[in-house]
This record gives sequence, C-alpha cells and structure tokens, in this order.
Amino acid sequence: MMRKTILAACLVLIAAPALADPPDDIVDLLGARAPGAESQMQARGYVDAAGNNIWWNQKTGVCAKVHVSQGRYKTIDIVADADCGIEAFGESEEAAPREPSQAAMDACMNAADELQQEETGTSIVTNKRHSGENWVLTMKTLGHTSHCTVTQSGDVIQMDPP
Repeated sequence: MMRKTILAACLVLIAAPALADPPDDIVDLLGARAPGAESQMQARGYVDAAGNNIWWNQKTGVCAKVHVSQGRYKTIDIVADADCGIEAFGESEEAAPREPSQAAMDACMNAADELQQEETGTSIVTNKRHSGENWVLTMKTLGHTSHCTVTQSGDVIQMDPP
C-alpha cells in the first residue's frame, strides 16, 4: 500500500503542468546572474514584495516568483497577487470593484485613440481584467489592438500595443 501511495505521488508530480510563462518585461533575465538580474528587476519597476524572491510591479500589476539555481535566474513565474500581499479581485466586495470606472474606461479609450492617431471616440474596450489595484483593458481602434493599464480613478499607467 505504501509503495502505491509513493508511486501515485510521484506520478502526480511528474504530470503536474508547468508554471506560467515569465512576464514579457523580464523574460530576458532568464539565465542571468542573480545580483545583476535583481538590479534589472528594480530598474524595471519591481520591488521585493514578500521575500523569498517574490517581486511586485505596481505599474503592470504583475506578481512574479524568481527561482535561482547556481546563482542564476532559472525560472520566473507569474504567481497570484496574494503571494505579493495584494488582495485579489473578487475576494472582498469592498477591496476591488467588479467593473472599471467610467473614468478608467474613458481614459483608456482616449489613450488608444491618441496612440493610433485616430479621432476621439474611435476606440472601444473589448476586454477587461483586474490586475492588483489596477485594470488592464484591451482596446480596439479600427483594426488595431492595444492594452491599457489604468487606475480605477482613470490615471493611465501604461499603454502598449501587443
């Protein structure tokens, strides 16, 4: 019976799916020496959130865990906001609104119009997701798609074409 339990546990570990891909803004740090990569994490807006190589980027709303092996960044995984001490959307009615505010949507629509050099009112919101304290809105401007990271109060943090 004990052998079957151990064998089953090993099979579960082997069959477990791989962790999430690293965030795009730090994927190039894979394989880098840890001290230099840590400086780069900080330069790119990440702060040590919870120790144990867990990093939070307020600007992008990304919580990442770095795994170091032999002094180098071996893997970088996106982890739950809660791992960074950020309350995840939906856990508390008071902590996170269910929808972005009209100010947030308007700010992103205007930013997308400006990015694509189109008339005001051309862009629309096609998708929205909560990320930390912010929202990431997918914008469609005629045939172009972009992503807008915005605060609930309507401050655009980042506007990226994908």
